[in-house]
Amino acid sequence: MTQPRLLVCGFREFPAAPRNPSAEVIEALAAQAWSPPDVDIEFLALPVSWTDTVPAVLAAAKARPADGILVVGVATSADAFRVETLGRNKAARADAQDPEAPGPLIDAGGPGVIAVTAPTEAMLEAIVQTGLAARLSDDAGDYLCNFTLYSLLVAKAAPEVGFLHVPQARECADGALFGLADVDKAVRAACTAFAGALSRPDASRRTA
Repeated sequence: MTQPRLLVCGFREFPAAPRNPSAEVIEALAAQAWSPPDVDIEFLALPVSWTDTVPAVLAAAKARPADGILVVGVATSADAFRVETLGRNKAARADAQDPEAPGPLIDAGGPGVIAVTAPTEAMLEAIVQTGLAARLSDDAGDYLCNFTLYSLLVAKAAPEVGFLHVPQARECADGALFGLADVDKAVRAACTAFAGALSRPDASRRTA
């Protein structure tokens, strides 16, 4: 039986995150040839660009069709890992390369919101079980993260598409410090949960 395939993407650096932990971690996992059990996994580092990010994911998914796509992005002010549940039809901020955002709507004829198709509850539970703070989120922001999530969902880039926001490494109000090791742990947990859902019959998969 052919193993399901999971494409995992992370964003490269941009002015607010000169060291973006999302790309750092997935590039490290790729170098280690890490993979959850029973899944064919591919890692992809993405440019931070309104014009180039989504085409890069779609090209990779077309070259080797994926059963699931998980995009990992950084939320620089976050105090927890956030499993996104909705893509929203909005885009309002300039990016690192193009000062003109394609807003205020991503798709003038598209739905206002679209639910993710990834196993969000399973991903959240897996991250929480590592001891990290995590929650579900229904707003991925107004930058490339939401733009990418919404665009991939509308394009049906894969049967299951999800998004994980990770905190920037920093000290939080309660004294906790998020570092690359925490991001690594969360990404491994989310990928493993996602892969487990892909490996089960359709009837047993659950999303929020």
